[in-house]
Amino acid sequence: MAQSLTDTSEESLRNRGLIPLSGEEITRLILNKTITGEYVSTPSVPIQKHRSRWMEFYNEDGYSIYRYCNTTSVPDQWDCSNKLTGQWKITDNRLCLKYRKAKTVTHCFRAYFDSKNYMIVATTGKSAGYVLGIATKAIEGYVEEGPFIN
Repeated sequence: MAQSLTDTSEESLRNRGLIPLSGEEITRLILNKTITGEYVSTPSVPIQKHRSRWMEFYNEDGYSIYRYCNTTSVPDQWDCSNKLTGQWKITDNRLCLKYRKAKTVTHCFRAYFDSKNYMIVATTGKSAGYVLGIATKAIEGYVEEGPFIN
């Protein structure tokens, strides 16, 4: 399971010694890859009572496919029916995502290097609430692995 961090503010992550990645470094880590991981903090759900796995594919043309699963309703049983398509781009050394069916505006995330994980992403503003995702794996191309296969 992903490492637990309760304070995901940018200041807190820097104080933990995490190094923010440049736009070029982020692009190198995600371009034409499927990244999988787990959220460890969200604005509305306590970490202790919620697990949420995610995967996202980042195509070179700026297209993205985002899938996420959670165990909110039934512990240890994944609901993986959630899928969004959208666009990604790098702006001011942040990964910015906009999904077609999402009611919210584009969200931008700072990515950090962490020697224990592939990458950590966190929102940079309180308006969306702080979100922290641990990226644990990267695979070339678009790949749906369990629990995302359906």
